[in-house]
Amino acid sequence: MLGKWIRVRIILVGLGLGIFFLAVFCRIVELKFIRGPALEEMAVREHEKHCPVLPIRGSIMDRNQAELAISTFVKSLGAHPRRLTEKKLLSRKLAPLIGIPAPQLLELLARDRPFIWVKRHLTPQQTEAVENFKANYEKINLGQEKNIDSKDASLDAMYLIPEARRYYPHQSLAGPILGFCDIDGRGLEGLERQFDEYIYGKPQKCINILDARGHIVISSEKELIDDTMGDNIILSIDRTIQYIAEKELQQGVNKWHAAGGYVVVAAPQTGEILAMAQIPGFDPNHYFQYTKEHYQNRNVTMALEPGSTFKIFTVAAALDAKVVKPMDKFHCENGAYSLGACGVIHDVHPYGGLTVSEIIKKSSNIGAAKIGLKLGPHRTAHYLKGFGFGQRTGICYSGENYGLVRNITSCRSLIDRVTVSFGQGITITPLQMTMALAALGNDGILMQPLLVKKIIDHKGETVKNFHPTAVRQVLSPQTAKTMLDMMKTATEPGGTGTEAVPPGYTVAGKTGTAQKVVGRAFSKSKYNSLFVGLTPAENPVLAIVVVIDEPKGAIYGGVVAAPIFREIAAQSLRFLGYYPQQHPPTTPTSPPLKSPKPPLKETPTPTPEPLPTVQASLTSIPLETDSLQQMPNFKGMTIRQVISLLNRAGMRYRIEGRGFAVEQRPAPGEPLPSDKFCWVKFKPQS
Repeated sequence: MLGKWIRVRIILVGLGLGIFFLAVFCRIVELKFIRGPALEEMAVREHEKHCPVLPIRGSIMDRNQAELAISTFVKSLGAHPRRLTEKKLLSRKLAPLIGIPAPQLLELLARDRPFIWVKRHLTPQQTEAVENFKANYEKINLGQEKNIDSKDASLDAMYLIPEARRYYPHQSLAGPILGFCDIDGRGLEGLERQFDEYIYGKPQKCINILDARGHIVISSEKELIDDTMGDNIILSIDRTIQYIAEKELQQGVNKWHAAGGYVVVAAPQTGEILAMAQIPGFDPNHYFQYTKEHYQNRNVTMALEPGSTFKIFTVAAALDAKVVKPMDKFHCENGAYSLGACGVIHDVHPYGGLTVSEIIKKSSNIGAAKIGLKLGPHRTAHYLKGFGFGQRTGICYSGENYGLVRNITSCRSLIDRVTVSFGQGITITPLQMTMALAALGNDGILMQPLLVKKIIDHKGETVKNFHPTAVRQVLSPQTAKTMLDMMKTATEPGGTGTEAVPPGYTVAGKTGTAQKVVGRAFSKSKYNSLFVGLTPAENPVLAIVVVIDEPKGAIYGGVVAAPIFREIAAQSLRFLGYYPQQHPPTTPTSPPLKSPKPPLKETPTPTPEPLPTVQASLTSIPLETDSLQQMPNFKGMTIRQVISLLNRAGMRYRIEGRGFAVEQRPAPGEPLPSDKFCWVKFKPQS
């Protein structure tokens, strides 16, 4: 009996164990295969949080890689409203720390969302206050007697999240060029918007692993930082020359109590824009304090009548078309030239006979009108198009204005055809004027404006290059040289632009005064005062356009705008290493002028890049082919001389370096290549 009972017990135990293990097995099957996916998803939701890693916006730098727009790190406060408890008490305690009214904060925290931003871009003081609040949370405990280990998750449901914030270390310097970004780091205006796809970077998502109390124990955020970084934009702008232009323009606007002013500085041989200044401007750090009108880069988006500065293009066209010569004389009708029923053209001062050169020097409207009549409407229209008027320049900047050029070949009124000769009835942008002016200092070659030189990634690797590009040969080199000589007389004694010449330098320039159009008529009290010039006159390094809008007390460009040109030219040339003639020639050195608004971090002031510098593939320019059958010897020639010769041969070319030609392919004496392509290398003279 005993043995039988033992067997029964063994069977019962075995059966019980079998049932137990079967139940365990069934439970495992249930958890693993039936409820497994749902439980895994629940575990992931509880312990794995996906958080956005916002991109770090790339920098915008000047030609010497001095930072103009950078990203700095600040902290923002985020929260998970669904995990928050005691929201009323939390709102009351937290509101004064971050500067938000308690009712507004409570409304924010009461939203039924998985995540909200409580406040973006906290100040350092606010960040410290929130950190102290979180650190002392157990003691404060929202005024209640309960332990931090309770299910109250308010502490762990609020996060201080690092974010990149856009900062402009030089405040308003180049503000209209740079533009600005919104709070999420997307470009809204200017270059920030134009190149947003490069600068913005790539958003990522990091995975945070949480423990049972909701604390982050593992995060992939650091590994993703490099993947979020945007590219850097290197401009042709020079920070110091931009500062000089803005400083002198502001002083001029203040002196003449003007409504505003505009300056463009360019390198004639390459088309590089060294400065674009305007008054009023704006500080991108506080863009919300300004109106939309301040955001526009009006050197690009605004067109105005050029006035007498336009006479240089009328005369240049007539000389190039060989309808006049520099010493040809025109009778200037003693100050009043009647066009019959069409009206009368007046000069400020009465003149009798003036040569073409004297018409530029004295700025005679009547002389320019007679030259324009001799040139004729068809040739005038041809050269206007050649200089780029009425067309976009191709600058990499949105919103560029075409300007307004009438179809003078179909104008019925004689006065409409004639007034264009001295800058009435036509509107152009300051940038268009600068590029056309630069062509006179570049052997007649019109260049496309170059504002962005290069895009590099955060490691310094080149993403994209932007090369100097020739648009077309507008004038022959000889015509361009003749124009420089004639424009130089306008800044010599007896000319209208004597105030534009810095001591020790030479200037080829032209003054201008233009009545502003109000409604449909010319205003009798509102004017633009202009001066445009190239310096040094013999071998131009800078092309500068100065416009003062509605000056008070004086209106003539030679009085109002010319002195501003003088100061910008003198300081910029010295900065670039071109010293007055009484000093021995030297190579460019470190800048003697520094912006009073240095970047946040201390960096050595960069050595200015010598100008002009060309390292680019230029487009082919259709020109009259001369008798060249074999490659000439370029050795010892300047960049300008080589480009001029190649253009006349209708060849494509690549220029590298600066200074004087030292090497070329094909070699001298070899037949012209079938593809009409030539490579020339330049080096500074030792």
